[in-house]
Amino acid sequence: MLEVLTEMRASLDELLRALEPSRLPTRDAAAVLKAASAIERRAAIIKTLVAARAAESDEWANAGHRSPESWLGAVTGSGFGEAAATLTASNRLDDLPGVGEAARNGELSGPQLRELGAAATEDNEEELLDAAKKGSVDQLRKKCARAKAAKRTDDNERRRRDRIHNERYFRSWTDSDGAYRFEGKATAAAGARIEAALGVVADRVFKAAWKEGRRERLGAYQLDALVELLTTGGARSVTQVVIRVDVSRLAGGEGSCETSAGSVPVNDAIGAILAGAFTKIVLRDGVDVTKVSHHRRHLPAEVRTAVIERDGYGCVRPGCGATQRLQTHHYKIDFGDNGPTAYWNLATLCRHDHDLITNHGHLLAGGPGNWRWIAPARSAA
Repeated sequence: MLEVLTEMRASLDELLRALEPSRLPTRDAAAVLKAASAIERRAAIIKTLVAARAAESDEWANAGHRSPESWLGAVTGSGFGEAAATLTASNRLDDLPGVGEAARNGELSGPQLRELGAAATEDNEEELLDAAKKGSVDQLRKKCARAKAAKRTDDNERRRRDRIHNERYFRSWTDSDGAYRFEGKATAAAGARIEAALGVVADRVFKAAWKEGRRERLGAYQLDALVELLTTGGARSVTQVVIRVDVSRLAGGEGSCETSAGSVPVNDAIGAILAGAFTKIVLRDGVDVTKVSHHRRHLPAEVRTAVIERDGYGCVRPGCGATQRLQTHHYKIDFGDNGPTAYWNLATLCRHDHDLITNHGHLLAGGPGNWRWIAPARSAA
C-alpha cells in the first residue's frame, strides 16, 4: 500500500508542475476539479482509517509532541480539534460497520466521517448514514448534535451547559494585516439568540445591498449585520428564537430541546419564556400542522416554523444546505395549479434554488428524507 501511495504522490507532483489552468478548456477544468475532489475525499478516508493505528506508534513522542492529536494535526495540517475528531472516528470504525463500508466505498467525506464517528451508535447508524448521503455537512452536523444530546442524561446535560458557560469568552485582536479579528465561545442557548438576531438584520442588509446593485458573499452581509446589531440594536424588537420541545418535557422541566444553534436544557427554555427572551416554542403535540391548509399564499406562522424545522433549518436540495434567505416551495402541486399551502405540500429552499425551479425548469421531487433534484434536459443545439 505504501508503495502505491508513494507512486501516486510522485505522479501528482509531476502533474502539479505541468498544470497550467489558464490553458484548460473550461469544461475540462470542471472535470479536473471533480476528479481532484474525488481523490481528496478518498485520501481523507485513508487518513482516518489508519490514524488510530498510526497513533499507536512512538512517532508522535519522538517528534516532540505532547499527544497523538497534536502530532496528527501537524502531519495533516489541521487543527487540534479536527485531529482529535479524526482519531475518534478512526477508533470507532470497527464498531460502526455501516459507516466503515460507506467510507471505503468513497461515499463519505472527511468531515462527514468525523461527525459520524462522534455521534453514530448501533441504534442510529443507519439513520445518520442516510442523512450523510442525502444532505449537506451542516445538516448532518445538526443531526449528529441532536443524536449526541439524546444520549446525555439530564445531569450530564446540566454539567455540560455549566462547563461551557464557565468557559465562555470573547477575544479580539488586530492581525498582521491590520484587520480587526475576533472569536468567542458561548452556550447553545446564547448562540441561538445571537443567530436569531443576526439572521433578522442580515436579511435586511442583504435586501438593501441588492437594491443598490451590490453582490457580495453571505459572510460579508452577516458581518455588516453584526456591526449594525451591536451599534444600533437593530433586531431588538423582531427577533425570535425557535425552540422545539415535547409538551411533556416542558411541563416536567427535564430533558433537552433543540434550537438552531444546538441542544439546550428544558430549564433554559423555560427561563427564556419567562424572561420574554425572543422565544417561539414548537410543541410536538401542540397545533396539528398537518391539518392546516390554505388555497392562498398566506402561510401560518406555525406551519412555516414546522416545515423549516422538519427540513433541518436549511435548503433541502441535495448538496446545498444553505441556511439563509430560506423560502417555502409548493413541491407536489404548484400554487399556480391550485396547490394548497399545506405542510405536506411545502419544502424549504434557498432563494437561489427556488428561482431555479420557478424560472429555469428545475424540479424538486421525492419528499422529506428522500429529496431528489432534477435538472432540465440539455438542449440538443
